[in-house]
Amino acid sequence: MWRVPNRSYICWRCASRSVAPDPVVSGSGARLLPRATQPLQIRALATVRDRVARGANSNQKQHAQNRKEKLNIRERLRIWDEENQDEAKLIISDFADMGEVSNSFTRPQNLSMGQFEITPPLFDGDELSDLRSDSANLGPGDMVELSSEGSRRPMLAIYLGRLNSYAHFYTSTGKWFTGLGVRSLFVVRRFIEPAELEPVIKELPSSSAPLAAINTLHDLGHNPSRTAGSRLLRKMVAFDQEAQYVYQANAATLDVSSSFIGDPVKHRYLTLHEIAEILLPASYQREGKFDPHALYAVHRALLQDEVFFRPLRHTGHKSSYLFEISPLSEVRIIKNVEKMIRAHLTRKPYSRKGAQEEPSPLDEFVYRARMRIDQSRQSRRWTNAGIIGSPIRPNSMPPAESHQWSGTDLEVLKFIELWAGYRKFPSYSRLQCFGSTLLRLVKRYEEAENLTASTGWTFLQEIGWIPPWEIPARYSIRFPDVEIQRGGGYIRPYDGNLDEHLREDILSPMRKVWDGITAYCIDAETTTDIDDGVSLERTSDPHQFWIHVHVADPASSVLPETVIAGYAELIPQTIYLPGHFERMLPDTFGQDKFSLAPNRRCLTFSALVDKDGVVLDRKITPGILKDVVYITSEDVATAIGETRALPTYRGPELTLGRIPEAQPAERPMMRHDNLSSDQKKELALLSELGNALHALRLSRGATPYYPPQPQAQVYFDDEIKRREEDHFGFGISHPSIHLSYTSDSGTDLVGNIMRLAGEVAAEWCHERGIPIPYRTQPHAAQNIAAVQQYIRDVFNPLLNAGARPDDNIWRQMWSLIGNDELSTTPGPHVTMGVSMYTKATSPLRRFSDLLVHWQVEAALIEENRRGTSLVGNKDDTFLPFTRAQLDRMLPLIRVREKQARALMNGDGKDQWILQALARAWEFKEAKIPKTFQFHVTHVNGRRSILGRLNWFERPATLRSETLNDILKMAHARIGDVYEVKIKNVNVHGTQIIVEAIRVIKKMEVDIFPATPKGAGEKMLEV
Repeated sequence: MWRVPNRSYICWRCASRSVAPDPVVSGSGARLLPRATQPLQIRALATVRDRVARGANSNQKQHAQNRKEKLNIRERLRIWDEENQDEAKLIISDFADMGEVSNSFTRPQNLSMGQFEITPPLFDGDELSDLRSDSANLGPGDMVELSSEGSRRPMLAIYLGRLNSYAHFYTSTGKWFTGLGVRSLFVVRRFIEPAELEPVIKELPSSSAPLAAINTLHDLGHNPSRTAGSRLLRKMVAFDQEAQYVYQANAATLDVSSSFIGDPVKHRYLTLHEIAEILLPASYQREGKFDPHALYAVHRALLQDEVFFRPLRHTGHKSSYLFEISPLSEVRIIKNVEKMIRAHLTRKPYSRKGAQEEPSPLDEFVYRARMRIDQSRQSRRWTNAGIIGSPIRPNSMPPAESHQWSGTDLEVLKFIELWAGYRKFPSYSRLQCFGSTLLRLVKRYEEAENLTASTGWTFLQEIGWIPPWEIPARYSIRFPDVEIQRGGGYIRPYDGNLDEHLREDILSPMRKVWDGITAYCIDAETTTDIDDGVSLERTSDPHQFWIHVHVADPASSVLPETVIAGYAELIPQTIYLPGHFERMLPDTFGQDKFSLAPNRRCLTFSALVDKDGVVLDRKITPGILKDVVYITSEDVATAIGETRALPTYRGPELTLGRIPEAQPAERPMMRHDNLSSDQKKELALLSELGNALHALRLSRGATPYYPPQPQAQVYFDDEIKRREEDHFGFGISHPSIHLSYTSDSGTDLVGNIMRLAGEVAAEWCHERGIPIPYRTQPHAAQNIAAVQQYIRDVFNPLLNAGARPDDNIWRQMWSLIGNDELSTTPGPHVTMGVSMYTKATSPLRRFSDLLVHWQVEAALIEENRRGTSLVGNKDDTFLPFTRAQLDRMLPLIRVREKQARALMNGDGKDQWILQALARAWEFKEAKIPKTFQFHVTHVNGRRSILGRLNWFERPATLRSETLNDILKMAHARIGDVYEVKIKNVNVHGTQIIVEAIRVIKKMEVDIFPATPKGAGEKMLEV
């Protein structure tokens, strides 16, 4: 600090900024401090003024000044703090969490900015469908690009291996760090031979080092010496230089890549390889493939454009990511709004005295937005939780005033939707500030902590652009080539009436009439599309039985080349997100045409099984059902006296609003007491055979079951109405929500036998050389011994004891199993305990099942034409899709499937649960605990503690500023349990922030899951 005699203290930076350079020294750029003889200037620059009462004489002032001068610096600062108290304002963090903006301008690159994944696994019914961990597929020596939403400059790093569920990396800056699960947009396989990693690994802490010690070493800057990492550093630098050479040689094309790829009105979706084929000369290809450094040059060029290109981060594939290319019309909107905001902020007043400022197109938008917001707040409360409240009183929503939004207004609203809804701009983008500026101009969000995209989402609710219960994940997880309909539903492009594209039954002459066979369709009463049923057929051998799985058969009338097939492929499985139900096929195709019913067609997958669960034979038959029984799983269990041997979990429940009475099923339901004795015997025998099949899978390493998951059931009753005005909706009330855990109190018969149908379809097609989408676990197949040991010794004992696997257990599963893949080459599915598997029992709601049916039915027609079996066949020219065609299709199908699962069972479901929590916590619509138990799952250095609440297993974050001196960040351990209370809930950011109250349980060391021996390359070993 600099002080003028007898004057207040002045910050030297403030003083130097305000003083013009002296002409004598202006050439050097030096700046002089203000002269002591300029009291007015000094007072203007002062950061602190002595608070002496008015009217005090000069002696009093001098006395006060002398007293201060005698104090030491600490006392002076204390007095200054008391005299200048102000509300503390947190600066923007250097590290961006999801939905937050980071300080990427002064910290463009930071080692801690790597995007780490701690997402829970996804389930499809009672099957594990996606572990959601790209880093599980990495091998030692692979090179990845590390980046995050908050980092403008990515870095290259080499994967060293995995230890105690943590991945270890060595970066191009010579730094070492660990992470839970890294999501990278660019990977080069086997960039370094594993043997070359040994010098670096030798200088890392031993495997027994606790996480706290590793975090401390990171804080102290401990890294392997550059001598040990010299070979790795040289190779990464050389790779980056080669990519720069490619970029510089093709800069004229890469810098204007959007002009070569962009469509005027439609989004395009291309992989990095496809984009490189458009932008780079063929000379960069070797044997039809681009060199990795050439692909990386294109990759970096695309990410430099903050508007045109966006990687879909939920849609990673083992070989590439999918990029969304914005249409030129959308880019034009962004540029127009940016131009308007800049002009608005820099406009000047008229020169004549008393004149108002120049008019701006944004003035009218701001006026209308304020009117809408004020109207909304007459009955609804605004919050920081990313959701607005229900009306204060029933029927208190005032009628909307009639005024028209202009074309300019709609452009601005579309910009805000792109910013807050679609998350179009990365956190480091300069475009983030334009969304914040628009909210600042409206002057209705002064109480908001930050004017971020979450506040923008609330703004869209308040003006009626989206309903208050809209799910943000519908926008951020976007299906390629599908438009989102505001308020609910999706818009898929198609012309005319889709029913007109149905064809006659192509299998009609080959169908078998299933007389004398009863098909049991075991589904919940609320199920509308009945796509499978089971039946039993006895043989002359009393120990052998035919199990038939009858499946709905739309493929016989919906041909692969029709418009209907293209319509279904866009949303590859029915979306069961509450409030946004969307069928894969047109609505009229389910109940009206193809759901299983008497005298309706089916495709039957049959297996000859003995009482030990051994499959002796298999066949696939097109047929017509005659006798169909509709029954629930609970009624079957009651009829046959089956009780579940597996432990059950009873979790908490929460209800908001009025739950309407269940409507009766639209089909005749059979009750357990109405079944005949023969029907009960058939169901009991089917259950016995199913259990034998399941026991055989368990002996091969399958998991017995997966624990119940939290679920949200949402009800939109007649009281929730919407009226449209200028395409804007105004909800009268929030929907009712019921939170609970999934439960299966019925029979395991259906699950066990449906998996059998998948085995039959896979084996039947493999024998005949028919390419189909096989479900494989290639990474698990490489570690099959370690996987089976881990499941047998760690995972299954937890499940059988009724315990729920925590995040550390799941992370160890990730490292051993990897992700499921779709492949035309069959392979083992380790966690199901089968040698090969596909899904074929739900063609009404899953596109990959429809693909299997098309291939199978073409093979049946060819066998009928030849009069002989196709076993041993190598020809695929008679099929709708050859192997080469399917290989090109499957990556995009997998992308769409991952999006659907992430929406239904991931972020979409989580945001419904958070809406319930926000309404209960913020608006007191339901009773929730005042405090919660917080179980620590990860300590993120000195930044934050991640954990789960004992309330529907919600992930939460405990930040350094919310520890309340209860403990120090350095003392936190995995396995600790704290009592916490909610500080904030952000539905838009899918985030819960808590603050500590007390320590319940303290661990001396971090708790890691047991690591099986023989886990192979994933373990750090020298």
